[in-house]
Amino acid sequence: MFKKIVSYTPTVGESWIMFVCVVVCGSLLAAPTTLPFVKDISVISLFLSYILTLSPAFVYAYLKGKKGQYSPKRKINDSYFGKMNPVVLFIMLPVILVAYLFVIDPAAALFTTPEWFRGMVTGNSVLWSSMTVCVCAPLLEELLCRGIMLRGMMEKGVSPAKAIFWSSLIFGVIHMNPWQALPAFLLGLLFGWLYYKTGNIWITIFLHFLNNASSLFIYHVYPDLAAAESIKAMIGNDQIYFPIYAISVAVLALSYFLISKYVGRRDEQETVISA
Repeated sequence: MFKKIVSYTPTVGESWIMFVCVVVCGSLLAAPTTLPFVKDISVISLFLSYILTLSPAFVYAYLKGKKGQYSPKRKINDSYFGKMNPVVLFIMLPVILVAYLFVIDPAAALFTTPEWFRGMVTGNSVLWSSMTVCVCAPLLEELLCRGIMLRGMMEKGVSPAKAIFWSSLIFGVIHMNPWQALPAFLLGLLFGWLYYKTGNIWITIFLHFLNNASSLFIYHVYPDLAAAESIKAMIGNDQIYFPIYAISVAVLALSYFLISKYVGRRDEQETVISA
């Protein structure tokens, strides 16, 4: 079944159909989890709701993969690290993520997370919240938005920049609320670029996990800190915040240079060699 799902390479339009499957079919499937007798079972309601919401998109991909004769040029995890040691890159990833979160902080803080949403996350058991947010979300969302959609668009001739944009936009709006959509879109641009450069889906899963795990940790352990909404508000001191922000910009610029220069992509380097 998994092979049929990942063999599907959707176009931009078909990727939006998968989004509609989540919004319409997924929402209908997940609706019973909001009923009082299910909602009160807090340890499973969030987990069930999440799984049911995303499942129609994967069913659609499976049916298309089973029906069509797809033979993707790239596997879903077709890693190529060029001259950079993958261990070095994975060590860099947490630093890149923190720097990126600082840089996008002003945009990410435009929408306030409502109290009921925080309560929905923290009201569930830590185990099931962690299973949903830190395990299922990184695996399923990266498989869907990067492994299937982004890879599929590029397979169908969409330029990498446009494919990264469209897959990131779908990744953002699939969260179906503004306080998550904009940060998710911006994070999707980073995840998509790294997936495009390396072909390694575990890189984006790892980054997604780090982002979600840190957010969940703050929600559960430091709820008052989470209510501050932005990193700037959390720090509360401009004399500290702005130098860190400037350092973050420099870190991202250096990381972009190093990854572009040393990681590259297999087809880019083969083109240079053949020329």
